[in-house]
Formats: sequence, structure tokens, C-alpha cells
Amino acid sequence: MIIRLYRWLMEEPHPCSNCDLLHSMLDTERFEKKQLLDRLLNPVQSIESTPIEYEPIPGKNMPWAVRRQMLEAEDRIKAKLMKESPKPVTQTTESLEKELGISGVIG
Repeated sequence: MIIRLYRWLMEEPHPCSNCDLLHSMLDTERFEKKQLLDRLLNPVQSIESTPIEYEPIPGKNMPWAVRRQMLEAEDRIKAKLMKESPKPVTQTTESLEKELGISGVIG
């Protein structure tokens, strides 16, 4: 009886599937944490960062005079582009039929 008790106490427990899953998740978290700490403490020096030029973001409360000037400038640009753009060619149905060689009566 003492031998059985000794074997039972010395026997390794059989982990369940949930325990295995939790151990694997814990290992993954530890690995990711180690990598993150390594990157933060020893940043890679070979990566060159190029300076980026940022445009200032206009404030939400813009004075009406400034907003009006911006809108007028946009309208002037649009008007100039519309004036310089080619006019669409309008043709009558009869002139298109003559160009394509189709008779006026269908059927």
C-alpha cells in the first residue's frame, strides 16, 4: 500500500487540453514581450528616417473673412478651368445620320 501511495504521489499529472492551450498562449505572450523589449531597448540604427513635411491643419474656428477668401480663390480657379476647357460639340440627329450613312427612317 505504501508503494502504491508513493507511485501515486510521484506520478506526473496529466495536463488537460485547456492547460496545454493556456501554456502555449503564455509562451507566445512571453516571446512577443521579449521581442518588444529588445526592439525598444536596442533600436535598429540602420533604418534611416526621411523627414516628412507636414502641412498645418486649419483650425475648426476659421474667421469668415479667411474662409471667404479661400472660397473665392477656389471659384476663380474653377471658372478659369471652365473657360479654358473645350466646348462640347453638339450635333443634330440628322447630321449624325448623314455622317454614319444611316437613313432617317428606321424599319
